[in-house]
Amino acid sequence: MPDNKVLVLAICGATCSGKTSTANELNKLLPNSKVFNQDDYFFDVNDSRHVWIPELNHINFDVVGSLDMDRMTNDIKEHTASQLSRIHVPEDISACDQVVCLPNKKYENLYKIKASGCHIVIVEGFCILNYKPLADLCDLKYYLTLNYEECFKRRMKRVYEPPDCPGYFEKCAWPEHLKQASEVKQTVQNVKYFNEDTVNIVDKILSDIVDII
Repeated sequence: MPDNKVLVLAICGATCSGKTSTANELNKLLPNSKVFNQDDYFFDVNDSRHVWIPELNHINFDVVGSLDMDRMTNDIKEHTASQLSRIHVPEDISACDQVVCLPNKKYENLYKIKASGCHIVIVEGFCILNYKPLADLCDLKYYLTLNYEECFKRRMKRVYEPPDCPGYFEKCAWPEHLKQASEVKQTVQNVKYFNEDTVNIVDKILSDIVDII
């Protein structure tokens, strides 16, 4: 268990891979938790720091430079620091033996996490592990991948603001994902990967939290 009794999870990966759904489900299950969504940190569309794609006449929103990553990292650091004086870990959590009465492993893990008093910070986004200052804050790291066909199918069902222009997925979203995934594999250690065939992702993450606390 980290000394500060705050655990930071990174949920990173491809567009439409289930990052937000996974983060929100964990947040719902864990009352003592907070989610930071990377989408809340995009620069305004008129910001000069955006990368413009001339052939598409469109902003490339799928690069690290499209986001205020310094602000996001600082917000997470400030939130983590604010929790340190609030965390109360029971002196005796042997009551966890009571989990035998709970219906399955998920609820056993939830009980143990709650009993630990640990505050869980959940950070989700497509490139959070590609920004070293933020990746270094994370105790558990997850990367959700998809094959091209499944990713394209899911992306076509989503509506963005501003909306994707024709060719955006093929020329920006997918190539940038491949670059980012390759970079994470080469530079970030201790990342656990899930794909479209992985089942019970939330249960696996809960088990990992219990292991570390």
